[in-house]
Parts: sequence; C-alpha cells; structure tokens
Amino acid sequence: MRKKITKELITDAALELLDQKGIEEVTIKNIAMQLGIKPPSLYNHIANLEDLLDIAAQRSMRNLYDKLVVTSIGLEKKEALWAIAQEYKNFAKTWPGQYQLVQKVKLWKSDETKELSEQIIEIFSKILQKYALSEDDTIHFIRTLRSYLHGFALLEMDDAFGLPQELEKSFSIGLNIILTDLDSE
Repeated sequence: MRKKITKELITDAALELLDQKGIEEVTIKNIAMQLGIKPPSLYNHIANLEDLLDIAAQRSMRNLYDKLVVTSIGLEKKEALWAIAQEYKNFAKTWPGQYQLVQKVKLWKSDETKELSEQIIEIFSKILQKYALSEDDTIHFIRTLRSYLHGFALLEMDDAFGLPQELEKSFSIGLNIILTDLDSE
C-alpha cells in the first residue's frame, strides 16, 4: 500500500533530493518519480515548484535555527560564537542542499521564510549584545562572520582545499582572527 501523499511528504522528498543531488535536481518530475506518482498529482498539495522551494527553505531554516540555538545554550560571547560557527559549518557539510537553499534569498517568497532568516540573524545579534557594539557594527560583524563561514563551507563542500594541512586547524585560525577583533571593540 502506497503512503498517502501530503505536503509534508512532498517536502521530505524535495529535501532528500536537495541534499543528495543539489538544487538543480529538485524538479516536479524528479519529486514525483521519487514518490512514485505522476507529476500532476503534486499540484493537489503545492502551487508550483517555487512554492515547494519556499516551504523547503522554511524547513531548512528551522533545522539550522534549532541546531544553532541548541549549540549556544548556556554559552556566551566568544564561546557561543565559536560553537555556532562550528555548527553552521557542520550544517553545510551534513545538509549541503538545505544549506544551499538557505543561502538562495531570491527563492524565498513568503514573509514566513524571511522571518525565519531574521531569527537566525537574531541568534548572532543576541550574542553580540554582550560586546556593546553599535547596531551598524553588529551588522558588519555578522556579515563578516557569515561571509567567512559561507566561503569556508563552500570550499570544503567542493573539495577545494587541496593542500595537506588540516582543515579544522585552518578553520580555527580564520575564526580566531575574526573573533579576536571583538576584544578591540
């Protein structure tokens, strides 16, 4: 007996495809094939692929948000930033498709998706409040940290680090340089 098709099941299939094969392979045809149904049947549950990608982005952001919150519980300042930076990078490595979708702002169509993104930024902002940075400096710092994390994650996912030096040590050195600047603020 085949499972009853639901929006949840369709989203699960999309996320599985996303993480296994990348965003380019998340198509109505491929999702239907994975679920063992005809493509038109999906439209009983979703408006279109754009709608599904937005729903998948929400689920991915909730996943990332939950991991960052759990990782930072009970930690403050650099210790908290260090922990969420590691978790952010681990998320990208563990769920590469979801990570990719979280970064694709142009695919976010609903206010809920944008609000979830803001909640992730708020995790960083709350930790940075302990440093008494201005609002502008807080945003600049978050952008800098996110750029470093994103760049490192992409290079690691693409196996672009060809030298024999240990990746975690390289990551730690770069992160330490960024976090050290907080002490001078």
